[in-house]
Amino acid sequence: MEISEHFQELRRRLLICIVCFAAIAATAFACFPRLWHFVQIPILQADTVTIVNLSPAEGVSVSILVSCMAAAFATSPLFLYHAYAFCAPAVQKENRRFFFASYLSACALFFFGAFFAYFCAIPLLFQFLLNYSDVKQLWSQTAYVSFLFRFEILFAVLFQMPVACALWGRSGISDRNFLWKHFRIILFLIVLISALVTPPDLPSLFWMAIPMFLLFLLSAFTYRLAWRKK
Repeated sequence: MEISEHFQELRRRLLICIVCFAAIAATAFACFPRLWHFVQIPILQADTVTIVNLSPAEGVSVSILVSCMAAAFATSPLFLYHAYAFCAPAVQKENRRFFFASYLSACALFFFGAFFAYFCAIPLLFQFLLNYSDVKQLWSQTAYVSFLFRFEILFAVLFQMPVACALWGRSGISDRNFLWKHFRIILFLIVLISALVTPPDLPSLFWMAIPMFLLFLLSAFTYRLAWRKK
């Protein structure tokens, strides 16, 4: 296949993804009241915070932002699939099954990470922020949505660790026991990150650290399973 044909295929795949993204974003924008109710779930039980608009056009800009983010989450498997389908012909035949399994795992872990952030990590963080002071809090709509989506993306990407470690192990760059050799450092980083993003109490810290530790164990397992000598 010539370079021009590769570019034509890439353009076709990007066009499909963009059209699907635009269609879902437009649908989400039309259904924004229901979508906004879902976005407010982490603070529905909070009595000390009120979401406000600080500018005349903020409501419109937030509607567009939320619709685009919803479309990005919904179409992420489609983007990943077309990235896989575009690169698959260049992958050796004996590695294609592994490559396809990595794609499926990446999609599943992406949504699981976003689900964990939305229903576990973010409510804990908001609980700490809201209970830090008894005064009435006013949060702008833009600030709340931006804060929420930053954590969603962070955890969705963080949960790609098992797939990234599997690809790393498959490359054979480091030895088979690399992750276990640095177990203490990784455990310290897990506890440190958990302490930084949770309220200052042990139950919340463990509530965050244990899933992250299990994620590390899964990453270490996929690394050893996929590892091969370079």
